Amino acid sequence: MLHSLGARIRSWMSEPQFRWGVALAVIGVLERAWLWSVYQPISYPDTNGYMRLARVLSRLTLEGYAGTRVPGFPALLAAVGLDPEQVWLAQMALGWLISLLLFWMTWRVTGSTVLGIIMGSLYNLIPGQILFEANLLTETLTTFWVVLSLTLLVALRQVNNQVAGIILALVLGVSASATGMVRPLFFPLTVWLVPFVWFAVEGDWRHRLLRVLVFSMGPLLIQGGWLLFIYNRFHMLSPTTMGGFSLVQHTGEYFEYLPDSVASIRDTYLHYRDLHIAERGVQTNAIWDAIPAMTEASGLSSYALSRKMSQLSIQLILQHPDLYLRNALEGWIAFWKAPVYWQPLVVQSGVARGLIAFMIPIGRGISIVANGLFLLISIIALMRKSWRVRLGFGRQMVAFAGLVWWISIVQTLVDHGDNPRFLVPLQMVVFCVVICSLWFYYHNTTSIEVTALKEAQIREKE
Repeated sequence: MLHSLGARIRSWMSEPQFRWGVALAVIGVLERAWLWSVYQPISYPDTNGYMRLARVLSRLTLEGYAGTRVPGFPALLAAVGLDPEQVWLAQMALGWLISLLLFWMTWRVTGSTVLGIIMGSLYNLIPGQILFEANLLTETLTTFWVVLSLTLLVALRQVNNQVAGIILALVLGVSASATGMVRPLFFPLTVWLVPFVWFAVEGDWRHRLLRVLVFSMGPLLIQGGWLLFIYNRFHMLSPTTMGGFSLVQHTGEYFEYLPDSVASIRDTYLHYRDLHIAERGVQTNAIWDAIPAMTEASGLSSYALSRKMSQLSIQLILQHPDLYLRNALEGWIAFWKAPVYWQPLVVQSGVARGLIAFMIPIGRGISIVANGLFLLISIIALMRKSWRVRLGFGRQMVAFAGLVWWISIVQTLVDHGDNPRFLVPLQMVVFCVVICSLWFYYHNTTSIEVTALKEAQIREKE
């Protein structure tokens, strides 16, 4: 048995996919070692909130937890001792794994090793992605869980062994749940994946149901348990207690339309809004500065104030839907702008700073073009079945593209803050859809999945 296993491993290592994968891995390590020598971890205003929860989690308790953040990213901070350099090192390791997962996933979807290398290399070369690994924010960890979940979905669709399929479904459920525990915006990812898990492998309804039930164990235990915890402690059925404040990012634009019955809340916010506009030109994020004063003026706890702000925001949205929809459209457009978050002044080498600054507009331009092509390809694929087939839009591609679409819509409906950041965890998914679709189209071929579906339909007719 050992001899047979050794022969299989040697055979696998002789494949070109293995050699290309090793090359990608080595280049990824060298690139990150260079960045480590010239750059440093970067904190942002949000970092302090994550660090506070990380200190709570480091004591292996949730006593003192205020409900403002989900625990996924703070758990990573706590695991590395709240050391910014160790966080950056951990995120570089995650980024390295992301590039390899993208390579494998693209190769398995298209059958092209070259395309897999392109996808893995894009993550390493697009500054908006790899530079985020140094930022003490949630994007890199969220990207990892998103890409891992989609890779597991691809693996699930291609596995033939039922036991292996059950194990993959279980791991996929945990991975998809973990994504939402890092960024609440991705909480519905588990629901989105259910139909794709159901149709992942051919079989009778009992086998499909078993896969879905096993997949659902992760969401029920992880996300369901967290929602129950938040509800029991804060009496809110939400991943965090901040939902009402996020809506003010929309309605704060026209908060003066609230009645005098809530004048203490209204006028306090308007004061901070005007200060924020005078300083930065926009009211975005003024709510976070206003919360302490609004709590004092209203006499409400922060949790009760969040519920009140949600109620008032919904009232304003219903009264002024045109203003809300205008903001939502602006946020949706901003979602596709492919930002690059970095601090040039901390780069220790002038040559390195110049090289990174040179790469940033190139990488950002490529990302924006990819975003535009993604929107165009998605719309074309919706219009006619023959175009979907030509573009390789089987269930896997629908899962990928659909995920990006509904995140783009949900993020702008519930928030109007730093919208361009919300695409960062999905930017490589956009690239995957665009590159794979163009590959299928220009090579006049279809995806492995679409081909298999067509063959199955022919067998049924016979």
